[in-house]
Amino acid sequence: GGEYTSHEFKAFCSENGIQHEIIAAYTPQDNGMAERRNRTTMNMTRCMLKEKNLPHTFWGEAVSTACYVMNRSPTKKLQKVPEAIWSRHTPSVKHLRVFGCLCYRHIPDQRRKKLDDKSEAMILVGYHTASAYKLNNLITKKITASRDVNFEEDKCWDWNNTTSDDGNYVPFELLDEQAAEEATVP
Repeated sequence: GGEYTSHEFKAFCSENGIQHEIIAAYTPQDNGMAERRNRTTMNMTRCMLKEKNLPHTFWGEAVSTACYVMNRSPTKKLQKVPEAIWSRHTPSVKHLRVFGCLCYRHIPDQRRKKLDDKSEAMILVGYHTASAYKLNNLITKKITASRDVNFEEDKCWDWNNTTSDDGNYVPFELLDEQAAEEATVP
């Protein structure tokens, strides 16, 4: 489409010191650097999904996580970490975990009864902007954010033992806002 040729977009670029360069249609070879980065991102995405036997419906979360990890990894060309250049401080990577791994989210006392489980099984699907882990409960099909998580990075979800009776699992986002507000990754 023409979303990148509008007057509004041109004004935005001008106001922010961005030089907008247009290439001919259907010539990806003219944009080699971006195309190569996209290829790397998709290769990482494919590997992350296959490693934990996740269905392709998780591709969006995998792409987002791949970008998150790449922005915190040094590059040969820059000899630095992209996030460090952008934010002017070196980001921590201590909190990074294996995408799609089995994990257990702590259920706070206020949200459970005396004999209820203290944790629930989930899988890691990324990192939340509130400095928390983004988790997916595959039984309730809800995504939530939490910092109180125990990971079993060498294990993955048993897809044969889920109460979801259809094979077409589609994750959708329902964030637990209170958990997101309280969450901070160490």
